[in-house]
Amino acid sequence: MYLLLAVLAVQQPVSPPSSPASDTAHVVIVATTDVHGRVLGWDYVRDAAAPGGLSRAATVVETLRARYPDQVVLVDAGDLIEGNLFAGYFADRDSQRPHPVVDALNAMQYDVATPGNHEFDFGPTVLARTAGDATYHYVSANIFQGTSDTLVYPSHVIVTRAGVKIGITGLTTPGVMVWSRGQLGRIRVRPIAEVAPLAMRRLDLAGVDLKVVLVHSGLNEPSSYDTTGVGPENAALGLASIPLPAPRPDLVIVGHSHKEMRDYVVNGVHFVQPRNFALSLAVVHVSLVKEPSGYRVVSIRPELIPLATVAEQPRFVRRFTAAHERVRVWAATPLGTAGPGFSARYGRAEDTPLLDFINDVQRRRAGADLSAAADFDLGAGLPEGEVRERDVAGIYPYENTLRAIRISGNQLKAYLEQTARYFRTYQPGAPPINDSVPGFNFDVVSGVTYTIDLTAAPGQRIRGLAFRGRAVAPADSFTLALNSYRQSGGGGYTMLQGARVVYDRGESIRDLLADEIRTRRLLTVQGAYSPSWSVGPAEAHAALRQAFTPSAPTVPRPDSTLLRVLAINDFHGALEPQAWPWSDGRPVGGAAALKPWLDSLARACYCNSVRLDAGDEMQGTPVSNFNFGRPVIAALNALGIDAAAIGNHEFDWTVDTLRARMAEAHYHFLAANITDTAGTTRPAWAEPFSVIQRGGVRVAVIGLALPATPQTTSPRNVRGLAFGDGARAVRRVLPQARAAGDYVIVVAHVGAFCDGDGAAAPLGPAACHGEIIDLARGVDSGSVDLIVSGHTHSLVNTVVNGIPIVQARSSGAGIAVVDFVRVSGAGGARREVRARIETPFADRVRLDPALVDALRLSQASVSVITDRPVVRFGAELRRTGAEYGLGRLIADAQRNVAKADVALVNNGGIRADVAAGLATYGDLYRVEPFQNRLIRLAVSGKVLKQALEHALAGDGPDAHVAGIVVWYDPGKPPGRRVQRLRLANGKDVDDGRTYTLAVGDFLAAGGSGYAMLQGAPSGEVGVTDLDALIQYLAVLRQPISAPDDRRFYREGGSR
Repeated sequence: MYLLLAVLAVQQPVSPPSSPASDTAHVVIVATTDVHGRVLGWDYVRDAAAPGGLSRAATVVETLRARYPDQVVLVDAGDLIEGNLFAGYFADRDSQRPHPVVDALNAMQYDVATPGNHEFDFGPTVLARTAGDATYHYVSANIFQGTSDTLVYPSHVIVTRAGVKIGITGLTTPGVMVWSRGQLGRIRVRPIAEVAPLAMRRLDLAGVDLKVVLVHSGLNEPSSYDTTGVGPENAALGLASIPLPAPRPDLVIVGHSHKEMRDYVVNGVHFVQPRNFALSLAVVHVSLVKEPSGYRVVSIRPELIPLATVAEQPRFVRRFTAAHERVRVWAATPLGTAGPGFSARYGRAEDTPLLDFINDVQRRRAGADLSAAADFDLGAGLPEGEVRERDVAGIYPYENTLRAIRISGNQLKAYLEQTARYFRTYQPGAPPINDSVPGFNFDVVSGVTYTIDLTAAPGQRIRGLAFRGRAVAPADSFTLALNSYRQSGGGGYTMLQGARVVYDRGESIRDLLADEIRTRRLLTVQGAYSPSWSVGPAEAHAALRQAFTPSAPTVPRPDSTLLRVLAINDFHGALEPQAWPWSDGRPVGGAAALKPWLDSLARACYCNSVRLDAGDEMQGTPVSNFNFGRPVIAALNALGIDAAAIGNHEFDWTVDTLRARMAEAHYHFLAANITDTAGTTRPAWAEPFSVIQRGGVRVAVIGLALPATPQTTSPRNVRGLAFGDGARAVRRVLPQARAAGDYVIVVAHVGAFCDGDGAAAPLGPAACHGEIIDLARGVDSGSVDLIVSGHTHSLVNTVVNGIPIVQARSSGAGIAVVDFVRVSGAGGARREVRARIETPFADRVRLDPALVDALRLSQASVSVITDRPVVRFGAELRRTGAEYGLGRLIADAQRNVAKADVALVNNGGIRADVAAGLATYGDLYRVEPFQNRLIRLAVSGKVLKQALEHALAGDGPDAHVAGIVVWYDPGKPPGRRVQRLRLANGKDVDDGRTYTLAVGDFLAAGGSGYAMLQGAPSGEVGVTDLDALIQYLAVLRQPISAPDDRRFYREGGSR
């Protein structure tokens, strides 16, 4: 049943399009990558069944071929014949032909494959033998014979399905030139970007209808080696930016990075990546239409089919049973016995007998002074008792060979400093591991003694480095035994470049370890353990051991906390962490940090919990805005948000766009106060409340939108909608919500400000003022259990009219934590509410890797625009005080570009500060993210004065101006505060004359309460507010300083 559902999930509609069948076509590209020897679903180290494997993929492929006859193309993106005991056994122990992995692809009737980097691990002879037995095609456009332009494999092949000519080419990461240099012979692998345009032109010249690239290279992750003269390791994304007029691919199957990607589209190019080890299958449906010159692609719809629980195809399993059993028998071969203590668990925290054993074997075999080795799998180790071949494969899974090089004392120190980058600088309570460094790149060196001081900065951590009791000097000379991957530069160990190789016999390190156990017969800790390194101080070592200690199963325990509410607000697309003026330079927030924070806070109470958001989720950063909020919705889904208020900026991209994002969200958007303008009908998409159930507890959540939404978003986007009084809306739905839930919570995009810091505990009600405070007073005392507030980007923690109210800053810079606690006392049990605001420092948690990857992909899609340098500022420009330089600069830009008498900029449209130094397009976009069109209005002096009166209706100016100076008296009633207006030409404003006024289209339409500007004669300037700023900055002398001339004066000349 599972298989049937999985396959049906990726099927195209059975009925053909409306055009004649002969004019349309449908082909299905099915792909695997990084199979690494997983022919059957079997783990040969554990000698037990395992998920994945080609045997499971074969079941799905057979079903797809039956469903789509003559339409399926089966391809693989590399790394087939290396990676487990099965693959290794038939590469260098049993020369069965064809190699069973190749035979598996033959049996499944693969069409095309491209070599991965690990295909070269056993040398060109083994690769040539295995590839020669393939009944499918190998293609590669960047693997050459020596320095010639002769390709080792065909650049491409053309496969025809359903009359469609499908051109398939292949590319392999040039990292092969680093990792397998000694095994390549005369083969050379050129950089992907260098050959890709020609490869695509070849497909174009061949007249293909569909262009497919199999690329064994990650999307655009950092390279693990020095790319000089080699090319980047992960360069697949560049295929979407091949300079025109060279054609670009339609579909790219990505490999190498062991990630999974359903569909990532850049410049019309679709990138797809199935999981490694045949744990999933990529199935890409391509629809085409017939044209005079051939078929044209009209749609590409990729899907991923998980294979973990798909049944293995019996016929396929039988074909490989004999080979499978031969490997199992060999893997079970006894080598000797071992005493206790050879676990890999703590090999990255302290010296261990296991790594000492490996280093001792390497050092003695190579006759070297020193040896370096890594702990590849912390869950591995040599078992107490009988040790078998498969156990050695567990502690040393790679096909590395032994080498030795001559290095200086200076190089040795640099080597150890590089390996110490695996750790973060120690801070109590902070994660000690640097997640950007893979564990297999942390090496332990035996033969010298040293301490890694984790209180020191990277590059300065090695202390007490000594050889045979004497301090190592920079000019000292040593021989160092190490594996071939490291010697060739793998892992970023650039200090080894040019080091002379003094030992290289092509010996497998895994085989050397097995031989040593066979010779010794008995391994004991006493015979292997020779401690030589440590981590300091003691607190750092203890933190490391804790980090590597498996978590004990969580045992639920009774607690007095009944419910925990975790809430954020005004996220505004802040997927990345950022430093704030109050955070002492430390990064705060970001989706990848918020998830572990929220998960940890939820676990810590041993109680039911819900996660809420108070609106304004998407608008505000390039990575979100350029994708109309899609990455933010995906991130909030991952954060586990249960319900959200509809914020005013949710309407910035029209109701249709908002509804599309709502459909993608795994949570409910709520607003009880949105109706049609008659106030009688609620839009179907604006739910008033929702009920969340957690462990038998029902939480009713009522949503509220900002009543001033029509004035704080583009009015045309909310035409036909009314945003009513919040208290009245709550009272209207409260009886239903109270009947449906054990708790009633209002999540409102309505805010307040408080005098004082309420982060740790609530402030008194007199300390806070604002619309949400008034709303709490407008409902019955205690009728609502909690209000989660938003909109004002402030820290709110108070209790008003018996109702707790919280707001957690903005942009993910705070998490409101509200606990409903049962407290026992002499008078019996009572319920108490405890609230605080946590600051989610990003450096205190291990970032969620999936969200890190998602952000990297989203950033990559916009970085070509956002990373473009624009201008240099001489000093930081901050939004402080009633009038500030950044606002004046923006107003000057709009007046200058619009060629207007006056410019008016509302402060709400200036969203970020500007740092000193070079500013990119992305930096300036964050200042003006709304993309308002610049409008030139013709207004009378009377209307101009009314607009300025509106800007002065509050405690001080709420706008910036250019081309005019304003004198005002704040003691006068609103509407009568402007005392004098003087233009840049020195003349006073005449009520009866007409002036040109530059504003954004938001204000021109009456936004932010500027109703007096509606209907004024207008003309488009032809640029957005951001474009105007960039154009203006381009003509100023750099570094740029903001204007400091005052434009608003209190009557009497004081500010």
